[in-house]
Parts: sequence; structure tokens; C-alpha cells
Amino acid sequence: MTRNTPHNASANNLGTHPDPAALVAMAFPGLREAVAQWMAEDLHKWQSAQQEQSQQEQMMTRKALKAEFEICTQTIRNWEREGILNPLTVGRRVFYSRPEVLEALKSRTKPDGTRLHARRKSTTNKTR
Repeated sequence: MTRNTPHNASANNLGTHPDPAALVAMAFPGLREAVAQWMAEDLHKWQSAQQEQSQQEQMMTRKALKAEFEICTQTIRNWEREGILNPLTVGRRVFYSRPEVLEALKSRTKPDGTRLHARRKSTTNKTR
């Protein structure tokens, strides 16, 4: 007869180890719900932050438009005057809707990729 020592007991149960997640669930019954609630709250905060960031990216200043799309500030002002762009003024700052600017650029681009009424560098050498 062999005595059932801890060493022998573990040798007999090699294939029947309980799942670690099940052990934690048994030890801490409310932990799963608490973690699920925490994750849901954190996900909600992250989604709200992403939505807010995307809304902020939708609005651009004149300086940002000029840098990103290589549009001269006078062109932006002309498009305002013509009603192509509708600026949003907050105090002294002026903002433009990114989708509106993209649509204006699209409507003013030729099929070959050049812009209508764009300033072009002279191809002739002018010497005086």
C-alpha cells in the first residue's frame, strides 16, 4: 500500500488541472463583473475621446489649410467671397470644414491633377 502524499496526489491528477480563470472566478466571485464594468467604462471613454478628436480634425485654420493643401491665403479668401467655403469664426480665429475644403479642391482640379487657376512657375527664362 502506498500512502497518498502530496507528491503522489499530484502525480495521479496530471491531466485534471483546473482552468486558472475558473480558479480566479471561484476565489473572487465579483471580480469578473467588476473587470467587465471597468472595461466597458474605459471603452466608452476611449470612444468618446476618439469621436471628439475626429470632430476637431474636421475643422482647420487658414494656416493649416495653407500648409496641408498648399493653398495660398488669398485663394482661401476668394473662395470665402465666392461662397465656396463657409468659415466658422470663433473670436478672432477662423476655421474651415475639412470635407468642404476637400470638395472645393476636388471641384477645382483638372483630370490631369493640376488645379484650375493655380499659379504656375514660368517655363521661359526671363533675363533683363
